[in-house]
Amino acid sequence: MTIKIATITLLLFAAASASASANRGMNATSSVLGSIVQGHGKPGDTARSLSDPDVTFRVLDNGKVERTNERLGTVSITNPKTEWTRTSRSR
Repeated sequence: MTIKIATITLLLFAAASASASANRGMNATSSVLGSIVQGHGKPGDTARSLSDPDVTFRVLDNGKVERTNERLGTVSITNPKTEWTRTSRSR
């Protein structure tokens, strides 16, 4: 009986901690790139991708994010707030 209670308690704790971590917001340990892409950056903030150093991100004065790939010579501009609205409505 004790093993059964311990197993149920462990499963409940695991489920609660998984849902709590999924809803956690931005904190001081979040990366600069993560905050820029999620729309929390300030104008002028820049970050370089660790997985592809040719890619840089910069927050523009209007809050949009400019993504530049130096190797390919491409530039794209996105609005993180619009992207969030678009993806959150599809849930």
